Amino acid sequence: MSIDQKERWITLRDRLLEVHTDVARGRMMSADAITHGGKVFAFFSEKGGRTGLGCRIGRKTDVQALGLTDWQQLSPFKTKPPMKDWIVLGAGDANRWSVIAELSLDLARKRT
Repeated sequence: MSIDQKERWITLRDRLLEVHTDVARGRMMSADAITHGGKVFAFFSEKGGRTGLGCRIGRKTDVQALGLTDWQQLSPFKTKPPMKDWIVLGAGDANRWSVIAELSLDLARKRT
């Protein structure tokens, strides 16, 4: 795990908590996460093949249109298929973490 990625996550998490009054800390699969309405929309992933920002973007989002280069679907379980509503962005897309986290939050607000 890259310390830089963990630090980047903490900075992003803290900024979202400060800027958005409807966001709170939470947990997802034992990982540090942020929630809206009690539901996780972003977390720091260290399992499932890629370390980085995990975001719920939904199945209808065109990931290719987001212009990401270092991502994969969240796949934390060896015997189950990937979680199609979730992606994990690696260090190669760290400069886009904030944008994708905000997108994920916008989508979370629409679900509630």
